Amino acid sequence: MQFTWNANTVGWFKAASAYTGFHEKLAERLRPVIAGSETLFDIGCGLGLLSQQWRDSVGKIVCVDINEAALASLTEDIAAKQIGNIEVRLNDAFDSEPWCDVILLSYFGSLSAERFLPYCRKLIVIADWDEGSNLTGRSGAGAGRVRLTAGKLEERLSESGVRYSLKETALEFGQPFVSREDAADFYGQHGSRFPAGAEAFLNRIVPVNRPPYRFYLPYLKRMGVFVIEGERSTQKAGDN
Repeated sequence: MQFTWNANTVGWFKAASAYTGFHEKLAERLRPVIAGSETLFDIGCGLGLLSQQWRDSVGKIVCVDINEAALASLTEDIAAKQIGNIEVRLNDAFDSEPWCDVILLSYFGSLSAERFLPYCRKLIVIADWDEGSNLTGRSGAGAGRVRLTAGKLEERLSESGVRYSLKETALEFGQPFVSREDAADFYGQHGSRFPAGAEAFLNRIVPVNRPPYRFYLPYLKRMGVFVIEGERSTQKAGDN
């Protein structure tokens, strides 16, 4: 089962981000990498939660995705927070020529990360540390989908001679629930991705007292964070 954005998944994802501070903490760790950049493209941006955290650190941010539901949520956030420097584009990433200082690929799910190197000075890639580094504890590939992991990308970059740094990072990114019914709905949406079944899923949930949340599914997310030197790094600011 492949993940899809809808009203429920958008709500759960935002709740997890706010509850754990995941995107705020990850954005802060990467802020020295992007600070002072004039332009940043967030490719496959989803809800654009990292880009929103960087709105005061970058001149202009362009968020690109093919999912209308995700971009509708991002557009609502931009309006609510009165963010003036984030542009939203409904577009296929591979139809883009994102000339910029920094490109972000956060869980882009593609094995073609290097395709974007000619367009930027820095390419930030955030990927699962391994196939089991997700909330379900199983491979996130799914039928017909090839998932990028840190090991796969590191192997290719090493072979190609591209200059990069890699840091293993782990941050809490579990899922809060307002009730057991909410947790059951979550399992109903994602159940096929939990191999141990409903009973094992519910046994992982712990009670909490952080209103409106009463239950929490703990999860420490392990990631590989790459900062790769783009092919524009030695060009002048206005050059393509």
